[in-house]
Amino acid sequence: MIELSGKPFSGQEQRFGGDTLNTALYLSRLVPGLAPSYVTALGEDTYSQHMLKAWQDEGIDTALTVQIPGKLPGMYAIELDEQGERTFHYWRGESAAKALCQQAQFSTIMATLQSYDLVYLTGISLAIFSDEDKHAFLLALESLKASGVKIAVDSNYRPRLWPNAADACEWLGKLYQLSDIALVTAEDEDAMLGMQDSPASIIATRLHSMGVKQVVVKLGSEGAMWSEKGQSGQARTNKVDHVVDTTAAGDSFNAGYLAAWSMGMTMAECCHWGNKLASRVIQHQGAIIPRDQTHYITELMSI
Repeated sequence: MIELSGKPFSGQEQRFGGDTLNTALYLSRLVPGLAPSYVTALGEDTYSQHMLKAWQDEGIDTALTVQIPGKLPGMYAIELDEQGERTFHYWRGESAAKALCQQAQFSTIMATLQSYDLVYLTGISLAIFSDEDKHAFLLALESLKASGVKIAVDSNYRPRLWPNAADACEWLGKLYQLSDIALVTAEDEDAMLGMQDSPASIIATRLHSMGVKQVVVKLGSEGAMWSEKGQSGQARTNKVDHVVDTTAAGDSFNAGYLAAWSMGMTMAECCHWGNKLASRVIQHQGAIIPRDQTHYITELMSI
């Protein structure tokens, strides 16, 4: 999506972002040579071409990115308060990504993904589709899982994308049942279930009961709780004195976690690197921080 940041009708900056895109980009930076594939749909307009080029420059494989004539990318604007907390405004009713499952290339893309180790997606990936497309998408994921592909998911619950919380629970429940790894935020899970301040252990137990093997519950400034095979722990994050912008905090955590996972690290170590990257990202404005700030994390991970 196109990102506008700054005060309305004054010097707004144009960037690009989006939850899964942010994770793919940081994952590419953290594991040079990995070349993660990004599956989405764009238009053929100038903005779409600029984004494709930028993603390729970041080492992201765009061979599975579909371009649809006559469609445009979505757009969102971010307003920040003095604590760096965000308010979003979206224009994505007719975005190209919503039509991905309807494209002739969709079945070919899903067949190609059967040779991959892991597919990562979020609840937003599911929410933007029609109910018919949701069914098609979940069937495709079911085939991937049957072929041995690991599936990682972040609910990233956004109420405005769903008719109601019950509908979100139903669809995300189906997604969790296909997932091997869940990287969720406690606040999102509580909002979806109408709860408040649920213990991370309760959230983890619920997700394990759906068949998720590895569960991570992100707890903001308190770090993250991890759970697997009856074992659990908490990875605390270092205090950040000056939070500039919390955009992509969860997305970057997921990238740090999956980068460490790809290196065969334990869940505790994966959470450590997720926290490390997220704490860097929230000290900068926008979803994507300067490349040299990510290289700092990459160098530490390789030690």
